[in-house]
Amino acid sequence: MRGTRDSEPMATQDIASQEPDESQRQWGWLAPIAIFGVALALRLAHLYEISLNDPYFTIPAVDGAVYDAWARRLAAGDFVGDRVLFMGPLYAYAMAAVYALVGPSIAAVKLLQAVLGSLSCVLVWALAREMFDRRVAAVAGYLAAFYAMSIFYGGTLMLVNVQIPLVLGLTLAWLRAMRLPSATGWALCGSLIGLSALARQTTLLLAPLALLAIFHALRDSHVLRARIGFATAFSASIALLILPFSVQNYMAAQDVVLLNSTGGPNFYMGNYRGADGAWQRPSIGSGAAINSPESMQREFGFAAEQATGRPMKASEISRFWLHRGLAEIRSDPARWIRLEVRKLRRFLSAYEVWNNRSFEVSQRFSWVVQSPLPSFGMVAPLGLLGIALSRRRARKLFPAYAVLGAYLTSALVFFVLSRYRMPAAIALLPFAAFAVVCLFDTLRQREFRALGVQVIGLAICTAFVHLPTEPENRMAMAYFNLANKYRDLERWDEAETAYRDSIRENPLSAAPHNNLAITYELSGQTDKAISTWITVGRMANKSGDRVRLERAARHLHELGVTRLPAEPPAMP
Repeated sequence: MRGTRDSEPMATQDIASQEPDESQRQWGWLAPIAIFGVALALRLAHLYEISLNDPYFTIPAVDGAVYDAWARRLAAGDFVGDRVLFMGPLYAYAMAAVYALVGPSIAAVKLLQAVLGSLSCVLVWALAREMFDRRVAAVAGYLAAFYAMSIFYGGTLMLVNVQIPLVLGLTLAWLRAMRLPSATGWALCGSLIGLSALARQTTLLLAPLALLAIFHALRDSHVLRARIGFATAFSASIALLILPFSVQNYMAAQDVVLLNSTGGPNFYMGNYRGADGAWQRPSIGSGAAINSPESMQREFGFAAEQATGRPMKASEISRFWLHRGLAEIRSDPARWIRLEVRKLRRFLSAYEVWNNRSFEVSQRFSWVVQSPLPSFGMVAPLGLLGIALSRRRARKLFPAYAVLGAYLTSALVFFVLSRYRMPAAIALLPFAAFAVVCLFDTLRQREFRALGVQVIGLAICTAFVHLPTEPENRMAMAYFNLANKYRDLERWDEAETAYRDSIRENPLSAAPHNNLAITYELSGQTDKAISTWITVGRMANKSGDRVRLERAARHLHELGVTRLPAEPPAMP
């Protein structure tokens, strides 16, 4: 048996600090170029496929519809608006820049996202190179290039497309600022946190961790005065990016809101007694469905004002729901602890929890994402193993741990969604690649005892990630959203099929029945429209949904039916 140092798998040695030879320096640029080329080819192929098949390609939905309308207003010069921001502004401004250059083209935005997604793969390569070595960097870069959810989200209108490169850039800049501290380096870190926060406000969780690194991790190498200078540059860079939007909020509504006002409602949705750890529509007494960011803002505001009996500013509404959520936690701490465990399981689960676009339904539109590509179910076990194997580098890799910890904390505070988890999933790739290289080196060196330990660890992590969670009753929403897009495109037969799929998944939901009745009307199928409206009316009467009951009665009257029958007919 060799000595202790020699018997350690080669990848776990600090080979990143070794100087590359001349040939490595000469040809080192080939790896990131190849990674970028492969990533871009896959993303362009996916865009081509969904442009031919996916009804969502040119018609934005849910969050995408809000960002599209917002970007159009920005491109037209409306920068202040008349209310407090209720979503992060960065993605809307990025879309508006595209619209200002080439017109309101969703296809152009998605093409830009394909380029950004490919550049993100190069950032993964650079991040892994900084954290480990060139072999790990190559594996991580190609994992990112082929990562299924990254390709999928590049074809959607979601802010995760601008958030991922910012988070990767932040992690890389932070690692380098720890290695070579300077005011400029820390100012760059602050700027990237500020920009990331303009995409999603929870990124600000990283700010105190970065300040902790400045004052604690650098205490042995830099005097207090230098560290205060680093912290000042860091904090000023964040403030410089965020304060203009705080001022904008005050100008629009005379309300003091840092960035957006949905923190309280989101906290309540993630922690009320009916929460299941994922995004879920709560019953808040308004009687209306919460199915878009705008309806969420409107209905949470209405319910808060009804409860208090007075008009409320956006910041007051947010605090109201924050206090309601805390009251729910205090009322049953044991339930909340079980909920937090469920959130942790969902965060580390192979299942991609969604609320805008379902990956499973969307796979039918592109052969690229139908292919056996790397998924979170593969990356997460390798990433967890890589974290364990790299534990000796914990001090150096603190920024990477901080990013992963911040996104996990955000999920535990609020709820789990695939797109919210995506930055953490991408940040796991260097660790996953490190685990792959460690396994290979251990096998090559014939260190079978160490290999056995690593394989057992990987098996345990894989089993945990693939543990079944509670049944996901979300496919009904996926088919419903898909049917709405087919209806907007007047593809009536496909819309009917998708609405029926939604009804099959959740027969008690009135929404697909309602929209199916409208589809029958628009397509001239009067008899089916009458039968379906009668079903809608009966369901609304049973559930006390006055809005849908009145709507069904109005449509039936227009179709020649004077009153709602006592019993609903069978579905046509």
